Amino acid sequence: MANRVSLQDIAREAGMHISTVSLALRDDPRLYEETRTRIKAIAARLGYQTNPLVSAWLQQVRKPEMAQAGVGLAFFFGLNASPRVATEPYYQSLVEGARAEAVALGYLTSEVRFGRDDEVRLLKALAQLRYRGVRGVLLFDPAECLTPKVARELEEGFAVVVMLRCGGGARFHRVGTEIGGNVALALQRLRDTGRRRICFPVKPGSMDRVRKEALAAYLGQQQLWPVEEHVPLPAEEVEHDPRLFIPWLRAQKADAVLSVNYLLHDHLINAGYRIPADLGFAHLGVDVNPALSGIVNRGTVVGRTAVFQLAGLIAANRFGCPEIPLNTLVPGIWREALEPPKTPPAPEVSLKPQARPKTGKTVTPVRKPGSQSVTTKRTRKDPASAGGG
Repeated sequence: MANRVSLQDIAREAGMHISTVSLALRDDPRLYEETRTRIKAIAARLGYQTNPLVSAWLQQVRKPEMAQAGVGLAFFFGLNASPRVATEPYYQSLVEGARAEAVALGYLTSEVRFGRDDEVRLLKALAQLRYRGVRGVLLFDPAECLTPKVARELEEGFAVVVMLRCGGGARFHRVGTEIGGNVALALQRLRDTGRRRICFPVKPGSMDRVRKEALAAYLGQQQLWPVEEHVPLPAEEVEHDPRLFIPWLRAQKADAVLSVNYLLHDHLINAGYRIPADLGFAHLGVDVNPALSGIVNRGTVVGRTAVFQLAGLIAANRFGCPEIPLNTLVPGIWREALEPPKTPPAPEVSLKPQARPKTGKTVTPVRKPGSQSVTTKRTRKDPASAGGG
């Protein structure tokens, strides 16, 4: 028997537009879950049944639109509360990689920058994205400004990928740098050069996420070494003060330094250390610093990977909060210093001009034929002036 209940009947009963009913019956995530549930309940009560032939035809018609992956992606950058992050080379490489991959995949991108007090503006931005059909969000929030209300809104109908060092907890898929593996690689390269007492001058306690993960990896690797090669962690903040760092380093009799702070290298040079002749040194982020040996984090690859994963979620209609969030980590690579190492400052020398020692040589003027100029002919070659004349 023909189906007597139409979409118009359901729309009239629900008090909504027929297009809203159509989206709800297709479980479109652009609608709130409460709206979808209510409309589906009304359809079931009225005895509505879908026509399989019509459904198959509509799915075929909509397929090309899905392949185009919508109108674009939205990049959410939580930088207003932490402007220092915007100037970090690693952050800049993340953004460059994400933008490049979006262009390569044919997406248009819109960027939203926010801070801790921008909840209302973020909610309005998400509402506009829903209206425009933008369903993919790449989130970078180093200061963890994402409020619970905004996070819940993102869970309703958006595909979200978070770049590491971000907020949002573990509710979304995440892509970032494999800090633990990078620490293990740097330590192994230092040990390959014969270094055995490798220090990590970071005091445990209140640290940023990068230092916490790096410290955990360092302590884990240290357990694999003989006890006499263990270097204790500093009991005070020595990382940012050379007056504390250099005496602590000497007291530990360390022969190498693992660092997340560029300034430590300068402190060592100013203290008279020759690197790597006197002391090994490895930094965990040398992407844009060719003067140091250490790990290239490949932020561009991390950014491209995040957008690639986000595009895959959209193409597969994977919207909302994932049941099992994926944590994709991109390993770094080791790079030796590409520039000659800095040398300690040379000792001060007197700038007072010194008299040239007498050589006891005699000179006689010689006049060139046909010339009025007079040149000087040395009777014996002066080694101090070789190459002159």
